[in-house]
Amino acid sequence: MPNKPDKNIVLIGMRGAGKSAVGHILADYLEWDFIDIDHEIEKEAECSIANLVKQHDWEHFRDLESQFAAIAAQKKNAVISTGGGVILRPANIEKLKKTGIVVLLHSPLEHLKKRVATSARPSLTGADPAEELESLWNERSELYAAAADVTVTFDFETGNKKTDLLRKSKLVLQAIKEMKN
Repeated sequence: MPNKPDKNIVLIGMRGAGKSAVGHILADYLEWDFIDIDHEIEKEAECSIANLVKQHDWEHFRDLESQFAAIAAQKKNAVISTGGGVILRPANIEKLKKTGIVVLLHSPLEHLKKRVATSARPSLTGADPAEELESLWNERSELYAAAADVTVTFDFETGNKKTDLLRKSKLVLQAIKEMKN
């Protein structure tokens, strides 16, 4: 069995950074629970985030995100995938940090733009997804950096998703281990 962290692993980052995909791999490897906050919100709302935002608004979604972040923070032995905007409310990060190591997953904008182009996630601004992503990064990069205990940059893509996810997961665990030393 792997040498496990003594706190939850909380993954933050932009849309398309791989929080959910890497989170699944990490949770399986560590034999921990996997909590995807966006997925939990969709289950509770019984609709997609896109429809939830259409029916209500982004503020309503952020309220739900805060509720589910607080619930996730109470868990033990969990890998938690957050939504890209979880860092917009400092209380979310405060709660998640009490029981977790916050890991910023960072990928170059070119990689994120490719992934987001096929996403069903609603636009925040109504702008072109690639333009919006760049604008969001410019607005949020300092918040991500301030929230993170450690940053892991994924500046590679081999074209083999499984290989990439395994490598990314190993990089996260390595960064956590180095952070503790």
